[in-house]
Amino acid sequence: NREDTNPSKNRAKILQCLYTSRYKSHRDRVPKPAEGTCTWVTEHQKYQDWSKKEASGLLWLSADPACGKSVTASFLVTHLESQRNATVCYFFFKDDNTEQKSAIFALCAILHQLFVQRKPLSKYAEEAFEAKGEKFAEEVDTLWDILAKAVAEGGCGDVICVVDALDECEEETLAPLIRRITCLPGSQTSNVPLKFLVTSRPYHRIEIELSSMGTTIRLKGENEIKSIITDVTRVIDEGIRNLELVWGNHGGLEYLRELLRSSADRTFLWVSLILELLRNSVDGSRAELIDIVSTAPASLDELYTKILSKSTDHDKARRVLNIVVAAARPLTLIEMNNALTVRRDYESMRVLQGDLYPRPETTVKNWCGLFVRVIDSKIYLVHQTAREFLIKGSLPGRGNWQYTLSPKDSNFIIADICISYLSREEFSGSPLAMDARGRISKEAVNDYLEKYSFLDYAVRHWADHFRDSQDNGMELFEFTRLICGAGSKHCLTWFQVYWFNIRRYHIFPKDFTHLMMASLLGQGTVVGRLLEEGGDLNARSRLYGTALNIAAVEGDEGITKRLLQKSVKAYFYGKGYNILHTKQVRELH
Repeated sequence: NREDTNPSKNRAKILQCLYTSRYKSHRDRVPKPAEGTCTWVTEHQKYQDWSKKEASGLLWLSADPACGKSVTASFLVTHLESQRNATVCYFFFKDDNTEQKSAIFALCAILHQLFVQRKPLSKYAEEAFEAKGEKFAEEVDTLWDILAKAVAEGGCGDVICVVDALDECEEETLAPLIRRITCLPGSQTSNVPLKFLVTSRPYHRIEIELSSMGTTIRLKGENEIKSIITDVTRVIDEGIRNLELVWGNHGGLEYLRELLRSSADRTFLWVSLILELLRNSVDGSRAELIDIVSTAPASLDELYTKILSKSTDHDKARRVLNIVVAAARPLTLIEMNNALTVRRDYESMRVLQGDLYPRPETTVKNWCGLFVRVIDSKIYLVHQTAREFLIKGSLPGRGNWQYTLSPKDSNFIIADICISYLSREEFSGSPLAMDARGRISKEAVNDYLEKYSFLDYAVRHWADHFRDSQDNGMELFEFTRLICGAGSKHCLTWFQVYWFNIRRYHIFPKDFTHLMMASLLGQGTVVGRLLEEGGDLNARSRLYGTALNIAAVEGDEGITKRLLQKSVKAYFYGKGYNILHTKQVRELH
């Protein structure tokens, strides 16, 4: 079929709705492969079988942790773009970033790439966009239907989607995505020229779901030991060559090459960390370099422990790691500098600015060593295995670091930082100007966010961190009154920025009470506390009704039940109703 040249009339708006994640920069986080590595995948018979299929097909590349799945996925994107006459789209899941956790974001990114490369195909999103507005980009099934129809009817030729790290996708949206992908071959849409290549760890739950239809081609990287060892050797060889260039010692580090080859544990991450330790050695003497390799722990967990044990300040390293582990997205160096500096007793931003670290990247690296990486001025853990090393689960803590960070404690630390930041006096007297319709200009918000570098993160995420700190968060309850209380200028300022970013198409409410705010933000413990305190529980916002109206619209069943139990009224068409009473009357009749 020849591709239709008639683009969607709402093309620009549709593309904006679909651009929910910076998918290109997320791929750019992945290290480039060493020369000659990853080619074993494209040479493997399983890959060849998948590649030669004329219609839809699914290839699942599984491999153990730290064995180069993401590097391989990025390599395959480049390889497919150069080797195939096809449209190639991609998404890289990552557990450390809300933009990279959801299958909804993955499908939005794939559609955005498809519509950018094949402009006329955006018309296949037109019907959903006109029916649901921007909400069409929030449903897995809707997004999948658009993708399947666009590829089937658009005459665009083959479309190949590379999706990395399925195991790092949130459970809620992973199941429907896998169900759709696995049903593609063998279904009535089996002739759709849409192929998927996905990677993940060889987890049993993913194996069950991906293998459910019996049409999945699986390449078990965990069984390709010889190929992995060959690639690890290539990484070592390239690393040694680079060290020789840095130190002007061509051919002089052959002894290190052999030592690394005999010590490597078949994981690329272990080798890359040891190479970084060698690069950062004090004097580069033969004795020092041999000592680094020969005394390196054999396992990643032991190596992580050794790296953190060398921290110049264990308490501050732990604070950084708590922040990085719990952060909703990777923080920039400027944001981290603010987060490390702000305290509850800082009343003014001027005091905070005076205490900022002059070289935050150096400071963080001195505390955390190779356990963190700075990429494009953002701070990341070195690998997903580093997160798993830190977070406390069912196993008891081991030593000073392994399994010692509690998610609720980490969230409490960031909630405290965010609330303390929003409580500064600068945010008490300068609400943003609104137009006659109660809307705020984009320019005013951007200027404000540029002036206060941690404001964007604090505004967007403080409520989630407060909620996820569970009972610990109630220690901060009195501080939340300052930024959420009715009529508080602190509230007006940050809430305006929040409203613009999250709900910009709705008129800003100036008359929310603390109970309404807590109901909107999903803070069940705060709602419970405020209900116990009493007060005007039926206070009504002119535009959005009572706290019960707000909780119901948000779909928060738990908070809605709490409010109903206290007989909080809901308003419809200007009239208040006791919902429980209304229901009983209806049932009697």
